[in-house]
Amino acid sequence: MENNQTFGEYLKQLRKKKGLTIKKLAELAGFSPSYLSRIERGERNIPNARLLKKLASPLNLTPQQIMIAAGYLNNEPDKPSLYNEMKEDSGASSAWQEIIKDPALQEALEEIGPLSEDEKEGLLLYLQAIKLRRDKNK
Repeated sequence: MENNQTFGEYLKQLRKKKGLTIKKLAELAGFSPSYLSRIERGERNIPNARLLKKLASPLNLTPQQIMIAAGYLNNEPDKPSLYNEMKEDSGASSAWQEIIKDPALQEALEEIGPLSEDEKEGLLLYLQAIKLRRDKNK
C-alpha cells in the first residue's frame, strides 16, 4: 500500500487487480456489496480485525498482510507482535497465557468454552489492533 493511499483505495486497487467485482468480493467475504463499496469510497471506517480476516482470503492475502495494510499491525520485522508469536508453536501458549491472566477474560473464555486455533488467532489479532490504536493515540 502506498503511503498516501487510503485503505479503501488500496482495497479497490487490489480487488480490481484480482479481477473481482464489488459484488463478487462481497459475496466471497460475506459482506453486502454496499458496505464494501462504502469502505472503498472512504465512507465507512476500516473494518475490525474479524472482518478484515474475511477479506484476506479472497484477495489472496494473509491476515497479517491485510492487518498491516489497514494500519492495525506494523510492518517492522524487529518488533514482536502477538500475531507472530501465535504463528510459532513455541510462542503460542505463552502469548495466550499472558492474555488470559485477566480474571474477567478467563471467566468469559470459560463461559464460551475452548477456542479453535483460528479463533485464538483472530482474538490475538484483535487485541493487537487495540494496543496499536492506543499507542497511536498517546
